[in-house]
Amino acid sequence: MKYKPGDTVPRSAVYSVEHHSHRLMHAVTLMVDSRFPRCKKCKHNVRFRLLRTVEDRRVLPFHSHVFLEDDVEPERPLANAV
Repeated sequence: MKYKPGDTVPRSAVYSVEHHSHRLMHAVTLMVDSRFPRCKKCKHNVRFRLLRTVEDRRVLPFHSHVFLEDDVEPERPLANAV
């Protein structure tokens, strides 16, 4: 299963990060109930896939870095224009 920015992280784990053509895949560790971050370059065109779970006590909170940024709100559908 793949996750997108703004989705709730279902379990503390290492996730692969697949960008939309500008960077090779890499990995990030995220905590349960946080939000998947967006990419600073491809924004919401990044996807995450669970690689392996980790114990909550061994996970440091995610912080923005050169490729990913935190504090992502879930995507909301656009309202129909009148």
